[in-house]
Amino acid sequence: MIRIQKNHSITGRNIGQIMKINVTSTQLNEVLLRVENFISDNTKFYIVTPNPELILMAQKDQKLKEALNGATLSIPDGVGLKLAVPDLNIIKGRVLFPELAALAADKNWKVFLLGGLGDEAETASLKLQKTNPKLQIRSFKGPKLNDNARPVVESDEKSEREAIEKINKFAPQLLFVAFGNPKQEIWIHENLSRLSVGGAMAVGGAFRYVAGISALPPNWMTDLGLEWLWRLVTEPARIGRIWNATVVFPFKVLLSKINYRV
Repeated sequence: MIRIQKNHSITGRNIGQIMKINVTSTQLNEVLLRVENFISDNTKFYIVTPNPELILMAQKDQKLKEALNGATLSIPDGVGLKLAVPDLNIIKGRVLFPELAALAADKNWKVFLLGGLGDEAETASLKLQKTNPKLQIRSFKGPKLNDNARPVVESDEKSEREAIEKINKFAPQLLFVAFGNPKQEIWIHENLSRLSVGGAMAVGGAFRYVAGISALPPNWMTDLGLEWLWRLVTEPARIGRIWNATVVFPFKVLLSKINYRV
């Protein structure tokens, strides 16, 4: 069943579920304000950005479902989710990530980037610091993880320990994690209590966009909801994931709505 309902205690914020996964429909400025309040109140938090593919994945992965539904903020990312809830407000993770970094620079917070492929995290941190000269930022590639968010080999176990040590020594207000789905969401959920951070966010491929490694789609394609087509053309290896988002998810939504009405 698909449902989203208004929480009248928080103006302008709608809270509900899509296929039993929590989503929060809100505005970008509201998210930034909530993060600012969490950090000023020393309230540890974490943010996830579910899209159609991730919601489908969670139907068969209990650990991922728990990680998504345990998040403080679950910000819908992916225009395909509007098939389930037409008035859902979408905030793309690749947009939220640099906005939070800019907020960190303004508030004199520290930021840590963990994960990414190759030197993505380091390159993204340099780009963010160039855009926000006052930003205090560190980065580390970290370990390779399996789909259960566990280090693959012994060297990865060592790298994970090193990552946690680096994060805790730096004690950032914001930690951004890019291990890929579903690893990053599960890893944050299971390790947040061990980390000396204000909060964390799973960012997927956002490092690549900020670093300039992946090209952003033209605005007109984004406006028309065709970003999936751009990614298919520029990253054809993602065809399986795009199929899930553009074909399987809409079919599941249709079945869910039919069953709900019966």
